[in-house]
Amino acid sequence: MHQQRPPAAALSLVPLLLASLAGPVAAAPEIQPLNTAVIRATTGLCLRGTTCHVDKAGVWVPKTKVAILSVSAAEQADVALYVDLEISTRKEMYNCGDSDGSGCIFRMKYMGPALYVYGSDHGNTYLGSNVTTTNLSFPSGYGIVIAAGTPVYVHLDVRNQSLIDLKVDQDAWIYYVPVE
Repeated sequence: MHQQRPPAAALSLVPLLLASLAGPVAAAPEIQPLNTAVIRATTGLCLRGTTCHVDKAGVWVPKTKVAILSVSAAEQADVALYVDLEISTRKEMYNCGDSDGSGCIFRMKYMGPALYVYGSDHGNTYLGSNVTTTNLSFPSGYGIVIAAGTPVYVHLDVRNQSLIDLKVDQDAWIYYVPVE
């Protein structure tokens, strides 16, 4: 038995009819470009058994007004470092506890995976890791607005409990968009 096919014009109307019955289709949001600034910070050579505190260990100065949307800082790999890192527009570390909090962007502490030295010149004990978050993202539509020409600093406070002198470098990634 031979079946008749509907005309081609009728077949092309079927998808249009189905689409109109489904209702309006929401357009996907347009992806906006995201900019990245990497602040390379260092304490320089940090002698074993010492604390190396460096305000303004690294700096980035945006040329235009920006909104910071996210921050990421890598953990240190050395087993006997305690790292306290602060990103802010304040010129010195440990001023983010002030009542207004202005200029404070991000703070991270990292210790470990922690071999602890009991003041000896050999051997140590494994203590495990103590990591606070190394990433921060703000909710959609929110960011920390920084005026053009305002320095953004990475401050470092590092305790070197290893048995060797170390050059401690720390990178912080700042993801931002320009603001009108």
